[in-house]
Amino acid sequence: MPLVLALAGLTLVLLGAAALLWRMAARRARSSMAGDFVQRQIDQRGMAPAVRAGEPSGAPAQVWRGGPKSWSSVLLRAGIAPTAGFYLRLALTPLVPAVLGWALGGPVAGLAVLLLAAVLAIFRIWLKADKRVRRMTAQVPDFLDSMVRLMTVGNSLGAAFHGAVPKTPQPLAEVIERAASLHRSGKELDVALRQVSRQYGLHELYLMAAVVGVAIRFGGRSDQVLERMAAFTRDLESARHELIAMSAEIRMSAWVLALMPLGIAVFILVFNNALFTGMWHEPVGRRLLLAAVGLQIIGSYWLYRMARLA
Repeated sequence: MPLVLALAGLTLVLLGAAALLWRMAARRARSSMAGDFVQRQIDQRGMAPAVRAGEPSGAPAQVWRGGPKSWSSVLLRAGIAPTAGFYLRLALTPLVPAVLGWALGGPVAGLAVLLLAAVLAIFRIWLKADKRVRRMTAQVPDFLDSMVRLMTVGNSLGAAFHGAVPKTPQPLAEVIERAASLHRSGKELDVALRQVSRQYGLHELYLMAAVVGVAIRFGGRSDQVLERMAAFTRDLESARHELIAMSAEIRMSAWVLALMPLGIAVFILVFNNALFTGMWHEPVGRRLLLAAVGLQIIGSYWLYRMARLA
């Protein structure tokens, strides 16, 4: 019985890892598509030569790095305050089922359940952060429209930015208020926007920071640029949804191929666990089971790479 529970726990851990890899592949595919879409739009409008001409000779190009750089960045994107109570709940969440698994199946089963619960808890936080960032991205065009309306009636760029903050819904309001606080503390508006865009992984705000920086240094009709950027952002969001729809078949195939061996293993554990027990007590059978686990991990990683490039 402890061996069966341990194998079942390991199977569930692999299921959680496969789900996490799939979510990471979908996230990176959306980011890659967004960058390609932006570059195509810039090339079509003939802006790329002008940008390159304005750069100093030999200056390295700035590359967008919007991924989370630390655990605190993940919590920031998920809207979670890293308090002592949060870490206490995070620690108790996997401990309770681990103690139950220990009582029912022994230490090996308890360890497997602990690993599974920990993976699921971290995956839940990561999933919450991903959904929250996508909601922020969808709210950026409305914020730009609010700025354009305020600038149309005579407000400056900075005044329009601060005036649009109270009208911004959550969760984007949290990001904009942070940028406004940095601006009030003495930083340039484009620098503040660039900083918060990297913290929250919002590429649209990073582009907005470039527009604001050009408007601050060289002037011009920034309201028209922001209006076009709002329309462009909506087109980009539509293209993201189209990419997700086009790659749904590939991602579903990866899910099926990754989970089918695990499903078969669970089926055998439930209806004929003596097979695994007999194999585990034999040296050759034990090596075969360990090799199967290794091949499953390698295969899941390859499928993740395929879904990422799709």
